Amino acid sequence: MDKFESKINQNIKKPEGVFEVMKTPEIVIQEERGAQLFSLLLKAENPDWGETETTPAMETADYFKDNPLSSEVIDTIRDFYEQGVDEETLYNLALTYKHPERAKKVLEMVAKYKPHVKNPQEVHRKLLEILENFDQVFSDSLLAEKFAIKIEDDRNERLKRLEETRQRIESLIDFFKPDSKTTDVQKISFVPTDPLYRKNSGRAFPAFPGEYIIISHIDNVDNQDHEFLHSIINPIVEKLSQQLTDKQKGEISKLASEKLRQDYGEGYFSLLCEEFIRTYNDVLKKDKSPQTYEDFAKKLNEFSEGGFQKELKQSRNFRLRCDKLGINSLDDLRDKSLEYFKQFEENHLRDLIFKFYQEYKKRPNKEGENFEQFVLSEFSKKLPLV
Repeated sequence: MDKFESKINQNIKKPEGVFEVMKTPEIVIQEERGAQLFSLLLKAENPDWGETETTPAMETADYFKDNPLSSEVIDTIRDFYEQGVDEETLYNLALTYKHPERAKKVLEMVAKYKPHVKNPQEVHRKLLEILENFDQVFSDSLLAEKFAIKIEDDRNERLKRLEETRQRIESLIDFFKPDSKTTDVQKISFVPTDPLYRKNSGRAFPAFPGEYIIISHIDNVDNQDHEFLHSIINPIVEKLSQQLTDKQKGEISKLASEKLRQDYGEGYFSLLCEEFIRTYNDVLKKDKSPQTYEDFAKKLNEFSEGGFQKELKQSRNFRLRCDKLGINSLDDLRDKSLEYFKQFEENHLRDLIFKFYQEYKKRPNKEGENFEQFVLSEFSKKLPLV
């Protein structure tokens, strides 16, 4: 069957037909109460979650020392994890708090992308009950007042930067020329910065038809671009998936760096989406080339022991990588830098995608062919066909 599919791939013609480039979405700043409450619950359950050194993070940790969650709530959250319900799924479900119109779409997404989650309706019910009860207790606290002030200040600052944000979104649309039928986003809702969320983290949720919610720090514009790009790249990769053989999908997973697989698992879909986005956002957009060992060694020379220890404490995956090679200090990492790079950082999938982007930029039909069409006609040819 694989050989037959491979023969079909060899004979695939370039997609033809007119496409309509998506229009610039409406951009709004909108608080998401459910997501904010869920962050507070995560902090209450684990004081090391998210930010730990900022004033809001320390005030929140102190608040929960004096006002701990009930053992029943803690047990329910931990039971979610034991059932395989991950943080992303719980954030998605939390977005339905005070927004019942989103529930159907979110539950459909869970069923499609998280099939291992058993009885998501029951998880949803329990989570909403926890959020409702917690909201009633927390909303009258002094800490809630401080959070409200910070969120409003952030919202006002984002409004001042709205034109800059719009220009960045339009620049991405101009490069990828997403088909409006593939990327159905008429409104982007940027959530005011969560004081507990780490600055280098972000999330995006297609929470309702035509609406795309982005949680990202106000000053981390690269991450804002990254999260928006998921609305363009993910549906393209879904279409590409129909062309790829199982062996090609396996090859994608093998090409990805061990570091990326550690963060996103072995599944080709997430790895390919992430690498399409990261290669554009972190490399191509900045007129850089993929990281070499020399680049990696240079970064280590600019790193401090304090920075190393902080990353070791905050990043479980970095700690696991260092433990695997017996690395306990920055000097250890420098001594084993080549071994570390080869095992975790070397990324052949990025090299392949970088070259693919270069070909896309040089395509002869720049106005009549968008990124989706180029991917569907050319990408599978870059992978083994057997």
